[in-house]
Amino acid sequence: MKILKVIFGGDESDKFAMTERHWLICFWLILLALTLMSVFIAESADPTAWTVLFVSMTVTLKGQLVIDRLMGLRHANPLIRGLMLMYFYVLALLIVWALLFPEQLAALTTL
Repeated sequence: MKILKVIFGGDESDKFAMTERHWLICFWLILLALTLMSVFIAESADPTAWTVLFVSMTVTLKGQLVIDRLMGLRHANPLIRGLMLMYFYVLALLIVWALLFPEQLAALTTL
């Protein structure tokens, strides 16, 4: 229980009370776990279709968490939020395309 006090800064009587600060810490820990998991999988496996799809989905999920929770754009102007989210959706698609279809991408981009 001492680790909860150190992380969340509260006493044991209010350990289940989640303030905004506590939610931010939880989301930060989720982002950290997703990052470590995707790095472990990406570094230990060959770039198969499932590995590439998993890492791309992780990038998209992390981007959405950052935009919605850490940047606070969940209830912002839908155009601004949509443009910010679109970056991560397009980035994930480009990662999948580049790693799964490199010959087609090279043929498309040669002069």
